[in-house]
Amino acid sequence: MPELRNRLFEEFRQLASNSGSGGTPITISGWLEKFRKQKPRSFSSTNTPVDTVNWIAHIEKIFEVLDCGDEFKARLASYKLEGDALNWWKSYKQAKAEQQKFEWEYHNIGQEDRETTNEFMKRFLRLAGFLGAKAGTQEEQASHFKWGLKEWILDGIVNTEFTDVAQVANAGRNIGLLRERNRENKRNCDGDRIRSAVAPTQNSASRVRDQRYHDSESTTTCEIFGKWHPGKPCHKNSGACFACGSMDHKIGNCPRKK
Repeated sequence: MPELRNRLFEEFRQLASNSGSGGTPITISGWLEKFRKQKPRSFSSTNTPVDTVNWIAHIEKIFEVLDCGDEFKARLASYKLEGDALNWWKSYKQAKAEQQKFEWEYHNIGQEDRETTNEFMKRFLRLAGFLGAKAGTQEEQASHFKWGLKEWILDGIVNTEFTDVAQVANAGRNIGLLRERNRENKRNCDGDRIRSAVAPTQNSASRVRDQRYHDSESTTTCEIFGKWHPGKPCHKNSGACFACGSMDHKIGNCPRKK
């Protein structure tokens, strides 16, 4: 049975991979109708490779007569599979679909916003492991991984060649550490500037408070008259003119009163 499966696998692989356009354009339903009219034999399992070869030749003969389009041959042939052969075909299609999914994800892979370089490397290598040889050589994988990094990391290594993915990841981590250090230095510098700007303001506020205190001290109520004369001596004590403060005359002779 393994030999039969291998033979079927190879034949169906070739049918599925062909991309020719033989015959007139028609949908799969149209081809199925034509195919069924030829009364093709079913295939489930057999103990001899000859039976497998004969069934494949029988199906290919029908395709040739119908001039069937290559893109429909695998689907039409699988329509006549039954039992073990059908189960094998379903498993093959499922595995192929998963393989195609992995291939698409690998070729479109990119580092996510919240993903570290190390996390991205693990995800990348996991996909590369699924693809095997299709992932390329070590150098090709390194190049593919590099171009999938975040743009600000790629900018620092875009002109550097690497021999494996680990080298790229190490370079990416170093760029991340350098970026974080620069951010820390910037935060420290910004803090120093803020403190420098706040200090003069605090000094000015202190001077204002001192001036207010001085003014309040110098504008106490006069002990003689019980009135306010801010920052000035009492004219009653000094004998100065009450109108202009001159010591040359009294208020009765003050020129301002004339």
